[in-house]
Amino acid sequence: GDFSGGGSGSSCTGDNCFYQTVMLVSISGVIGLLILIVGVSNYWKGRPTQTNIEFIKNDTIKNCNQEKSDTSMFKSGCWKSQYFQYVKWCGSNRLCLLFDNDSMTVIGAGSDYVGYFTINGIYSLETSRLGLSKKYQLGTGNETENLGHTVTIQLTWNKIRNQFEGKWYVQTKKYHDEDVFQLKFDG
Repeated sequence: GDFSGGGSGSSCTGDNCFYQTVMLVSISGVIGLLILIVGVSNYWKGRPTQTNIEFIKNDTIKNCNQEKSDTSMFKSGCWKSQYFQYVKWCGSNRLCLLFDNDSMTVIGAGSDYVGYFTINGIYSLETSRLGLSKKYQLGTGNETENLGHTVTIQLTWNKIRNQFEGKWYVQTKKYHDEDVFQLKFDG
């Protein structure tokens, strides 16, 4: 017998072969680019673009009517927070904060459905911004949600609503996300 070398009998020759190759490479390139975009997006999700120190110093939206020496929004006491996660608002959670105007730092503690947490942060009178690290105490609250993780919270004072508003960020091996966060003085 005659042995043709296998295959289906069709061969890629001439201009037709060139166009098929270009089409295949183009489709592969688009798919590769989409995978890269999704991968980079997932890598950055849950990570703030700035550290808390950079955030409180950088005021891209100038607070024109805000007095630079005004400390009234940085009150020690009880605050209520709420945050958007899993397509719903979670809150209203009470926490206690203690602001130190000498060191421009804030500490505090509270609890929510995830568990008990401590707060450490910094703030700026010049930009009316607040950068917090919310550290959950492992073994408290919801066993599934509480990974003993730290949430980064970056907030700016909203003079009209009389509250801090911004975003929370979480980046762990098991979970990463970010969304809206609000903090309002509660006495």
